[in-house]
Amino acid sequence: MLSMLSKIPRLTVLVSLLFILSGSTPAAEKTQLLKDHAEWLELAAPIITKAEREVFFKLSTDEERTKFIRLFWKQRDTSPDTEENEFYKEFMSRVSFADSHFGFGTGKRGCLTERGFYYLLLGPPLERQMYTTHSEFMPLEMWFCKGDPRFGLPPYFYLIFYQPMGMGEYRLYNPGVEGPEKLVYASMSQQTLTRSLAFETVKKVSSELASATLSYMPGERPQDASSFSSDQIIAGVRELPEKEFSDVYARNYLNYKDFVETEHTDNYTESTFLVKTFRSSGVDFLHWTLEPSRVNFGERGGRLYASFELVVRIEDKSGRSVYERTEEIPLRITPEQYKQHERQRFAFQDILPIIPGEFRVLFLLKNKTGRDFSSQEIRMSVPGSAGPAALGPMLLFRAKEALKPGEDRFLKAFALDGWQFLFDTRNEFPRDGVLSFYVQPANLAASGLKTSDLAVRTEIRSAESNAPAWTETRPLAGVMPSGQSGILWEGIGLASLKPGYYEIEAALIDGSERKLAFRTDHFVLLTQAGSPLPWAYSRQRPAFPSADQLAILGAQYQAVGEFSKAKEFLERSLAIKDAGPTRLILAKALYGLKSFKDSLAMIAPVYEATRDREAAKVMALDYAGLEDWSSALVYLKELLKQATEIETLNLTGECLIRLGRGDEALPLLRKSLELDSRQDHVRKLIDQAQKTAKSP
Repeated sequence: MLSMLSKIPRLTVLVSLLFILSGSTPAAEKTQLLKDHAEWLELAAPIITKAEREVFFKLSTDEERTKFIRLFWKQRDTSPDTEENEFYKEFMSRVSFADSHFGFGTGKRGCLTERGFYYLLLGPPLERQMYTTHSEFMPLEMWFCKGDPRFGLPPYFYLIFYQPMGMGEYRLYNPGVEGPEKLVYASMSQQTLTRSLAFETVKKVSSELASATLSYMPGERPQDASSFSSDQIIAGVRELPEKEFSDVYARNYLNYKDFVETEHTDNYTESTFLVKTFRSSGVDFLHWTLEPSRVNFGERGGRLYASFELVVRIEDKSGRSVYERTEEIPLRITPEQYKQHERQRFAFQDILPIIPGEFRVLFLLKNKTGRDFSSQEIRMSVPGSAGPAALGPMLLFRAKEALKPGEDRFLKAFALDGWQFLFDTRNEFPRDGVLSFYVQPANLAASGLKTSDLAVRTEIRSAESNAPAWTETRPLAGVMPSGQSGILWEGIGLASLKPGYYEIEAALIDGSERKLAFRTDHFVLLTQAGSPLPWAYSRQRPAFPSADQLAILGAQYQAVGEFSKAKEFLERSLAIKDAGPTRLILAKALYGLKSFKDSLAMIAPVYEATRDREAAKVMALDYAGLEDWSSALVYLKELLKQATEIETLNLTGECLIRLGRGDEALPLLRKSLELDSRQDHVRKLIDQAQKTAKSP
């Protein structure tokens, strides 16, 4: 029996336990679309964006797809404050018209024909002229449409649809690719059918139609018309959904769908945001701000209130969770405060310590009072303290305020070197204003560089031409005095620049003007006064190191498998404040270091006090690491009483096999295989269990 059991790799048990701790589960298999979902996708084809389509096909359940469809229509509602969705009502009236007028003789619904596609996308044309009884050319109709220059279309344009050889579905005609000869029956002319002859044939019936066969642009003379304008119009119409409808909600939907209640999912509020990393006390902190386009309040007792829930999630490059935090944000303001700030956007700001690495950071803000939500995400690199001389992220700001006495003992978003920086997330600046920036150098001393030997060169370039529009150089010591951690460059006048998009670069240079490090950002110079600065809600956090900040860093290091660093930070946190959640994470890190007895000693008091499931999993993990299979079973059986988890079933089965109790392991392993048939390693365990079950 011992020789047979020794064939079970010990790593299998450890991997199973690690899966239990991480909560990993197999991805859901793809399923066929429900009939209603498939029909919606067909109907929405003219107005859906590429991102919306891609996200829809990535959804794994029918419930998720149903939620997404509701949100799709909600995002297009032109009057979201009314009960009726006017856009949906108008769109369905287009569907009804198209079905009644475009489907005859095609074998399909009219809304699914080519004419139906453009009718659903553009709506009714200003004029629709029918030419269906002329013997000289094929049946066709010409639409005179109104375009929106905001989306790259001319104010007015034509479209022509024709029925090839008088049979089947009408097709969109392309003046540049096909030409009027495509529309005229060749047999109707004794001469060779040329473009000019075909044009004259159509012109006998309608000069307006003839002109449209050469160009969809009204007013162009046929002899001067080129296919380019028509191609642009056709392409512009096809690209209309990408320009007219914002798909930000769709690109973020995969991130927030599991965090937002069903009644919230179709109330997405667009937002802007900004995330930067700055170092404080040798640690990198995320400084972030999230500005919803609107904030809905309730009223109670003469005051306005809103209750928010904020979720911040950090993932590594593989999508594995590194850290997640959820917190409540209650807002209470007076009507006078609301009136005073009603023209300002509301900004939620905070900081969070973060370890070095490549990350995806997701933000979800739920207004539980207004039952709406906003979400954002960003991919970012946090280099840490090692490496060559560098400049960190650049913060462009409009104004700054000195911190009040005592405030420098705390950490606060975008409060650095004694100043609170004021800015907007869109980096918009008025021409009569000034632009300033803050940026932190890194690793200067480690690179053998002295502040007195360096200078900062700032250059503003037009985003269109990339040509320098403004340049100035200042000594580093002048913009980063002793005791200051960052470069504070103020007072760049913008009046001499033309409105438009610009790039600004700050570069560290030595005495020979060699560029040692640089950082860029972008801004918009407005033609008019800029929008008011946002009204910021920002919490003060304890100065580093606090128990919570140390625990957060330890949790992140544990999640990425850097157990020694996790142990260091978590032990420092516990020395300040003994907390059960911190003990749990430290116990996991100790297990990762194979310090099973230390891990048990750390987690046992937590389990005894709380009977927490995660603590029970760590206890089982430690006992399995010590090969005390019987003790591990005690905790695994308690876990199975509360919930049936695949990896708990597998681990329990493995422990039973180790103890020679294969007959008890078999039903557990078969249940696991029933829940997920893609587990080849479980089939091997079943073979082992059957052998032990047959042993005397």
